[in-house]
Amino acid sequence: MNQKEIVTIMTEKRENTGKEIMKKMRKQGWIPGVYYASESKGGNTILLKMQESELKRVLKVHGVTHHLLNISIDGEIHRGIIKEIQRNPIKEEVLHIDFYGVRADQKITLTVPLIIRGEAPGVKAGGILELVMQEIEVECLPDAIPEFIEVDVSRLDVGDSIHLKDLKIPEGVTLNENIEDVAVVVTPPEVIPEAAPPAEGEVTEPEVVKKGEKKEKEAEEE
Repeated sequence: MNQKEIVTIMTEKRENTGKEIMKKMRKQGWIPGVYYASESKGGNTILLKMQESELKRVLKVHGVTHHLLNISIDGEIHRGIIKEIQRNPIKEEVLHIDFYGVRADQKITLTVPLIIRGEAPGVKAGGILELVMQEIEVECLPDAIPEFIEVDVSRLDVGDSIHLKDLKIPEGVTLNENIEDVAVVVTPPEVIPEAAPPAEGEVTEPEVVKKGEKKEKEAEEE
């Protein structure tokens, strides 16, 4: 399934750099970023900034990190994808974002998520469905980027698995993974062994030592 509508993010050019300037920018509601302009012969980069509210709006779009985007830089539209998002590890706030520009005739490499479809008979029988790979790396032209790759598990019994070679990859998309790798597996339910019952005549309770016997035992040990 290819994305039908290309999301546009509004950005502006910035000139200033530096740690303190970045902090001040964030306090004012701006998020710094960089656009790597692959369409330029020199491979130039453009320093950007965008309103925090605008970035949050775009990041709410399902699967946007795997989408082709329209990146508006001072009103000029560039095609690109999100290359990297840097976040505060504690607050999960976005600190910086990188975009990578693409050309219509240029194949790009990116990751797309795997989405489970169907209900596995093995799960109904008590098995556990395990998604071994959350996403896979593919190569394709920008207009052929799939939003996700479906994994149909409707025929999986306990012990069955689906390898990457079993997936239906859209036309024009090349898989950059080992096709023998397992994507999904239904594992048997975990069985907790029960304690073996005591043998006939076996004493299971702790031995009780009478007071007199205890003194005799202590005397023997001295």
